[in-house]
Amino acid sequence: MRSITLLLFLSLSHSAAGRETAKVEDNATQLSLQPDVWREVRELRDLVVEQRAELNVLKSRLTSSESELQELREELQAIRTKTESPKVAFTAALTDSGLLGPFNTDTTIVYSKVFTNTGQAYNPFTGIFTAPVKGVYYFRFTGMDHRSAVHMGVALYKNGQRLMLTYEINVNNGYFEHMSNGATLELEKGDTVYLRLPANKGLYDNNESHNTFSGFLLFTL
Repeated sequence: MRSITLLLFLSLSHSAAGRETAKVEDNATQLSLQPDVWREVRELRDLVVEQRAELNVLKSRLTSSESELQELREELQAIRTKTESPKVAFTAALTDSGLLGPFNTDTTIVYSKVFTNTGQAYNPFTGIFTAPVKGVYYFRFTGMDHRSAVHMGVALYKNGQRLMLTYEINVNNGYFEHMSNGATLELEKGDTVYLRLPANKGLYDNNESHNTFSGFLLFTL
């Protein structure tokens, strides 16, 4: 009986000792694992910091790329604006009033009967064409009169400077005499072109529009 009791005591003591030993081993294992866990946490933290730095670099590059893209868009728009020339063309004639001139001084001719004025660069109230863009333009004009006592004439002006004078003498009184001329001009934006009736010269027109002033843009510069 004593032998059984002793064996039971020893068995219980051994089990208790085993549990204590296992608990101590578990604690030791946890303590041995803690440095690895903190190392992983530090590594993850460093990785996050590194990725944030890379993200900032990417954001900076993206901002720079967007700025370069905007500059390219502006350059492309400028090229398109220069390539796609505006539409500029006009033709106008005198009114049906009959005789014009002669006057004592040079007089700007107002061609108020407008046939075409694409781009609205010609002013039918002043007779002046104003270049909307820098470019090369072509201008042409015609004149007519039937009086032998009055010489007909038309002068082409640019910015107040006379470029050419065209005139004709009618030696056959009562017969219509015609004249015409033209010029290709390089104009800056805002330059003006118009025709003037020289002093002591005259013109005649009717509803058939013999006296005309025309111009159009050839190409931009």
